[in-house]
Amino acid sequence: MALMLFDQFDASQLQSEKYQIKGFDVHSDLVAGVLSDQTEERLGTVSDVLVNEAGELQYIVVNLGSGIAGRSVLLPVDKVRLDHDQRRVYAEGVSKEQAEALPAFDPQMLGNAMR
Repeated sequence: MALMLFDQFDASQLQSEKYQIKGFDVHSDLVAGVLSDQTEERLGTVSDVLVNEAGELQYIVVNLGSGIAGRSVLLPVDKVRLDHDQRRVYAEGVSKEQAEALPAFDPQMLGNAMR
């Protein structure tokens, strides 16, 4: 399955506003390992969105650090809950430690799509 950045996908056929989440804060929905709606544990910031050839969301690229130098990881879509009103992405069932163990995002994985 080929992946590409959402910005490189021809989204004219899609209702793409649900993918407009760059810059959203990413929070865990766990507090001390227990599911909670009251969490304030910030994991990072959405730096990009990866879709497949059909334009379906596959991963959210999360910058875990502050600024451009932070480590970026791939958060699978099945672990994501979007809250557009709060401008947040919730990593469902993912602790800070688990987020740090997610696969690193490497732009080279996208092949020619990044060039």
